[in-house]
Amino acid sequence: MNPGTWKLGDDPLDDRPTFLAHALAMSLLHGPGPWPEDAQRLPDEPPRPDDGAPYVPSVVLDGVRTHHFGTTPDTGAVTRAADLLVELVTAEPAHADLVRLHDLLAAARAIDLADDLIAELGRRRPRGDRIRALGRHLAEHGTRREAVKIGLVLVGACGDERDRDLLLLLGTLEEFTLYAVVALTRTQPDRQRAVYELARRVSAWGRIHAVERLKDCDDPEVKDWLLREGYRNGIMNEYLAHLAATTGDLYTALLEPDIDDELLDSAGLILTALAIGGPAEDMGDYAEAVPAMHRFADLLDGRDAGLVRLTSLDAVLRFLRDPGGSPPWPAEETERLLWRYERLAGQRRWRELVLTHLSDPHDPGFGTALWMAPALGVPMVEQAVARLESDPMDEWTWRLAIRHATPGQAERLCHLAGRLLPLAELVNGPGEHYGFGEECTADRALGSVVGGLDGFPRTGLPLIRVALANRVVHVRRDAVRALAAWPAPAVPEEAVGWVRQAAAVEPDEVTRDEMAALLARTP
Repeated sequence: MNPGTWKLGDDPLDDRPTFLAHALAMSLLHGPGPWPEDAQRLPDEPPRPDDGAPYVPSVVLDGVRTHHFGTTPDTGAVTRAADLLVELVTAEPAHADLVRLHDLLAAARAIDLADDLIAELGRRRPRGDRIRALGRHLAEHGTRREAVKIGLVLVGACGDERDRDLLLLLGTLEEFTLYAVVALTRTQPDRQRAVYELARRVSAWGRIHAVERLKDCDDPEVKDWLLREGYRNGIMNEYLAHLAATTGDLYTALLEPDIDDELLDSAGLILTALAIGGPAEDMGDYAEAVPAMHRFADLLDGRDAGLVRLTSLDAVLRFLRDPGGSPPWPAEETERLLWRYERLAGQRRWRELVLTHLSDPHDPGFGTALWMAPALGVPMVEQAVARLESDPMDEWTWRLAIRHATPGQAERLCHLAGRLLPLAELVNGPGEHYGFGEECTADRALGSVVGGLDGFPRTGLPLIRVALANRVVHVRRDAVRALAAWPAPAVPEEAVGWVRQAAAVEPDEVTRDEMAALLARTP
């Protein structure tokens, strides 16, 4: 048979919409990307849970597994897929064969299949041009995400520069970015630029997967982008901060004579992520951490105050006060840096900045200023009350205010909550609701207040009573834990009765055990 006549046809694999059609539509609506969150909801998306449980898309599962838990080899699925692929490349497959391949791959987990499948095909050595054709067919016509992912894997194994547009388009859907970016690195002659182009189109796990493939990139444009934008992602900046600092050469960039505001603020956010640490390399892994922190302090000292700069200053200061373990530099360097940053943090301009943002409850920086106020010794409860009067469902403000309140302020906040929150509607349980979603905004606000009452015996009892009968598990637990933190004589008899009634109908075992423990220590 003439290889040029080997065709797969364009008949749909089933009656579902294809991901390629979805991507094309999103591209027409929103441009090259990043696309809005709604655009990332794929045609085969399962229904969201109605119990308030967090919805965890498979793109998140793929990201977490590749970064923290590893994959689970599936030898049987690899063998079945390789057998069928080899069978199909030996003759011109019928449409029913392509449907069979699609359905087989749709039932697997691509993250567990990809590497072993490519290794197995490498051993069997089927015709590369036909494997590429099968991969493109799956990518273009697939209606199930796992099958499309394997299609991208096959394109990556046997494709070439002709596949660039397809990989970039499907890769802009974050579900497929990991597979598309690996394929780009394997097929494109200018792989760094290709990966860079895709990295700019995505913003969450896709950004993480793509930027990780830019490690040690030597392109000046890419390096500058890493420092200004590339480390940012919708998951945790900590995943990419070290790569940005090293590949982007943060310290050298900060030595330039004219540092613009964007670069200075981005440098602060990178140092913040390194100071916080977490899922990837942190400050202790950054060889130029000490000079970079010194240089950042130099620059902060001569620039205008801003909330981003303040939060970065605070993050580095917290790190220096408790660097955790033994940083790979002399202790005197930490002491010197600590002295510098404490002097910086003591400058009056930071307090004035926070007070300015707190003076207007509608200020976009209000939440950040509220968070920073206690660290600077700035009173903030009265300003929080003004904010809550205009937005009573602001659970973040409730949480911060009650935790930094005096006993008198706590009493006032509880009266405010009784007036502003729909307490009668919040007696809506007990249940096993997780509390996520917009419909639980008031429940979470109640939990934010009640969760801060552990330090205020006999305060907020009407709120605790409502919380014990709420549908959200953690709100009921907040109420129990607040009562349990009070000295036993401070728990009123009526509250013990509420807990006893709640325990009799409590559906959550852990919460029920906590209620029983509380009842055991109270009269």
